[in-house]
Amino acid sequence: MNCLQEITQFLKEREAEAKEYLQRLVNTDSNSFDKAGVNQVGLIIQEILDNYQIPFIVKRNKEFGNHIIATVKGQQPGKIVLMGHQDTVFPKGTANERPYSEDQQFAYGPGVSDMKGSLVSMIMAASAVKTFAMDEMCDIELLFTPEEEIGSPISCTVIEQQTKNALGVFNMEPARPDGSIVTARKGSAHMQVRIEGKAAHSGLAIEEGISAIDELAHKIINIKELMNLEEGITVNVGTVQGGVANNTVAPQAKGTIHTGFWRMKDFEQLKKDVQSIVDNSYVEGTKAVLTLGAGILPMEKNKESQKMYEVVKEAADLVAIPITETATKGAADAGFSSTIGVPTICGMGPVGGKWHSEEEYLVLGSFVPRMQLLAVSMVLYSRSCR
Repeated sequence: MNCLQEITQFLKEREAEAKEYLQRLVNTDSNSFDKAGVNQVGLIIQEILDNYQIPFIVKRNKEFGNHIIATVKGQQPGKIVLMGHQDTVFPKGTANERPYSEDQQFAYGPGVSDMKGSLVSMIMAASAVKTFAMDEMCDIELLFTPEEEIGSPISCTVIEQQTKNALGVFNMEPARPDGSIVTARKGSAHMQVRIEGKAAHSGLAIEEGISAIDELAHKIINIKELMNLEEGITVNVGTVQGGVANNTVAPQAKGTIHTGFWRMKDFEQLKKDVQSIVDNSYVEGTKAVLTLGAGILPMEKNKESQKMYEVVKEAADLVAIPITETATKGAADAGFSSTIGVPTICGMGPVGGKWHSEEEYLVLGSFVPRMQLLAVSMVLYSRSCR
């Protein structure tokens, strides 16, 4: 039996163990803003890492949960990074209301495939490779982040630091419902426009006022015209606020904007166009400021990521999994490593679907096979980089 066969057998024999870990993680709330909950998930991850004798460090954060960085030392130069996020979108108490459950085909529960199944897969696959193939492996680094679901406002820097010298990155978002590997993802960004006007009584002296709300309305109409669905550029004004009373000319107003884009060059142009609209006063006397909030960069397909995908296809043949590739609209942490030039592919987790809803599921029949796919892909990719 060669090392790849030993790896797949090792993982097959640990299916019950993996499902037990999955259940514990799903039954632990970890909303992005629930620092204690995310750190509780982190403690379970640390326990599993200890069980497989994989050393790790914990990077503590003030506002959000902690980062966990685990490393399996190989005997070849370089490193491969596996990335997964510990947080979910679900509020505290959700796990109590609808805990982990399963039927013959699916597992259910908050975050079951986005992405608590992947957290287990990362560790199990790394453990299998550690046991049978480290003589031909580079280092394997496992990076667990705390706040991907809100755009990774602190993890963006950590990801860039940890992946900048990597041979490649496997991002552990779930596989698409048809099992596809993700080779391109949209980026997204958040903006806010703040406008200052001048208050006045709208009955007695409306001509003395300068309406910030009127100015915001003009800007919204012009900003919305920047949307180009054919090019995949989306623009959504999500919230608006302004004014102080119904009979007062609004002295202030603000609006938030969410954008989506396939290419960084499209976003750079979009920023310039939005800034131009914000800088132009449609209502004389108003002043406006544009600020950028958290965002996730796009994962653009390139020759290096295609080479990684070819390795994954070879691994899929060895473990008898049919796979295809796809581009997807949802942004993910893969964009940060991809944008700094590190070969990156995504969707390496178990197959799932209906994410962020009460019907979120994980296909149980994919749980172990996708671990096997990840482990074999790491070995083959390490070989290809020598």
